[in-house]
Amino acid sequence: MRQATLLLVRHGETDWNAQNRWQGQCDVPLNETGRTQARLLGQRLTRLWEVGALPIPQRLLASDLCRATETAALLESGLLLETDTRLRERGFGSWEGKSHDEVGYAPGSSPRAADAESQESVWERVVAATEPLEGCVLIVGHGGALRALLAHAAGHGHEGMRYFTLGNTSLSVIHFSPAGRQLLRLNDMAHLEN
Repeated sequence: MRQATLLLVRHGETDWNAQNRWQGQCDVPLNETGRTQARLLGQRLTRLWEVGALPIPQRLLASDLCRATETAALLESGLLLETDTRLRERGFGSWEGKSHDEVGYAPGSSPRAADAESQESVWERVVAATEPLEGCVLIVGHGGALRALLAHAAGHGHEGMRYFTLGNTSLSVIHFSPAGRQLLRLNDMAHLEN
């Protein structure tokens, strides 16, 4: 079995996040709050790497959507940014751009747009993108895509995605080794606490 540590970062806030709009695969940029969040996380990561509290990544991988690539750049890790379309957020079809109120969605409920991508599809493509990774990799992605990775690490299929919640610029850490899988950090947002 592989030896890998994945440092998972959800992108910073966008205006659509603040407005409770379905973003999905629409290419929505960070807002100023999101840029500040990403800079603060970058500073914290540097401190954690300097004191040995986190392993130093050898690779930086992100979704190709601009809210993820901009977050990755603002972390100032010094690593070459690689993108992978398989790390994109779940496609929400006709709901994209609409608010939760406009589609009658209540947090925690299960309805979705008829033309939305299934959670199983998200889980399969994200796991396929990350299964071959070895060493320490910093991954910048989206709430749904990263929840799929967390569900996989916890030994769940796609149905386990609902057990996880991730805030903007949250840090989660998964370690894979011959001894098994460990979730070392989950939804850590200490860099935003003042």
